[in-house]
Amino acid sequence: MELELRPPLSLPPATFNVLIAPEEVLIDSFNDHLGLQRIEVLYICGNYSRILDELDRRFTDLDVRRGFTSHQILTILKEAYQTLIIFEHDPSLFEGASEMAEYVGRGLKEASRGSAVLLYTPRTDPSIDEIAKFADRVMVFNEVLKRVYKRASKEVKPGPKVQRTLEAF
Repeated sequence: MELELRPPLSLPPATFNVLIAPEEVLIDSFNDHLGLQRIEVLYICGNYSRILDELDRRFTDLDVRRGFTSHQILTILKEAYQTLIIFEHDPSLFEGASEMAEYVGRGLKEASRGSAVLLYTPRTDPSIDEIAKFADRVMVFNEVLKRVYKRASKEVKPGPKVQRTLEAF
């Protein structure tokens, strides 16, 4: 069964997906889709999370694990049994240990054999580039385009206040 988060975000089972997008994309996906509570979801984050404080309080069935080192992340992934695993990327996990990004990428790929795995990050960095080599799909949503779209929809275009019609020939 494919997990629909929020169009166009869908996660096929047994896949490792990378999502590079503004925080609102993931937050809105969770808050708009409280049906995720019907499945077991594991949320893994590092030293801090940008997402957890923004989630709807009705989203109660969410296992949260924190890993303060890349080795702890690997242990959490080995023990994971949930249907959906979401890992919020924390670049500080790889400071001084950039070679661990490859092992975390392999660990996420391995975890995807039994679960849908989503790695979330708001921006790229060298460790994401290394981890993404093992992903089945990489989804990128550009924040600049989102802002332009929002501005364009709210602006009132200047023009005449009266209605005009085309003249007939």
